[in-house]
Amino acid sequence: MINSNKKTWEPDSIIYNLGDEPKCAFLIVTGIVEFYSKNNVLLGSAGQTEVFGEISCYLNKKHSVTAKAKTHLAAKIIPKNEFSKIIKNAHPVIMGMLRSTYHRLAESNIQREYSQEEIDKYTLMYKNSIENKEEIKNKIDTIKEKLDKNTNT
Repeated sequence: MINSNKKTWEPDSIIYNLGDEPKCAFLIVTGIVEFYSKNNVLLGSAGQTEVFGEISCYLNKKHSVTAKAKTHLAAKIIPKNEFSKIIKNAHPVIMGMLRSTYHRLAESNIQREYSQEEIDKYTLMYKNSIENKEEIKNKIDTIKEKLDKNTNT
């Protein structure tokens, strides 16, 4: 890989979006990238010396997450055709590990998003119960005031 294949992103920059066609994989030189689900749930992150975007390249599937720079990010670009050559020369055990890791990661991402949806649902229920609690308390206080007025007259 030559240095011209290096690219940088500022914090909060999108590297690729969920559903984008994979064009390359990325080897992080410096910085951190975060991965988000379709509902903007943070699924994980990667840092220096880690590779990302490789599974979409390997499987030739659209990206299943959005990758966003958390910090200033510098990464070496591994074009899809070069990545294919690397994969073609990899040991079958490495290929099996990559496939099984992909499946575990995909399942983990689904579970994380489901869990976040559950948390959001119960948080909303809790907030609503607090709001209703105040409303009920106010109604009780109003009734007590009316009763007190009627008792005192």
